[in-house]
Amino acid sequence: MRKTADLIQEMKEEAKKAWLVAIAVGFENETKFVFSSGSRPLEDLNTLVKRGGAPIGLLRFEKENSSVQGSYRPFGEYENEPWVQNYLGGLLENTGEIIAISQNQKDLPDY
Repeated sequence: MRKTADLIQEMKEEAKKAWLVAIAVGFENETKFVFSSGSRPLEDLNTLVKRGGAPIGLLRFEKENSSVQGSYRPFGEYENEPWVQNYLGGLLENTGEIIAISQNQKDLPDY
C-alpha cells in the first residue's frame, strides 16, 4: 500500500478537474469518506487508516446545472480485485448522501 500522503496527492490532482473528489475508505461494515474540500484530508485519512479502514479508490463528482454525475476509479492496489467495481459503483447509488456528507463534514478526532 502506498503512503497516505501519496493517496491525498492523487485525490488533489483529480480534484483540479472536478467539482468534488472523495477517497472511499472501506471498513468491515461501513464506508467513510475523505473529501478534497476538507480542511485536513491527510490527517483525516490517517485517522481512518489507524481505525482499520482501507483506502479503496476515488469517487469523482461533476456538477452540471442542477444535477451531479459521479464516476469512480479504484486505487492501483485494488484495480484487479473482482469486487471493487461493484463496491465503488454501489457507492455512487448514494451520490446525494455523499454530497450531503461533504457539505456537513467535520474534522475527525484524532485517536
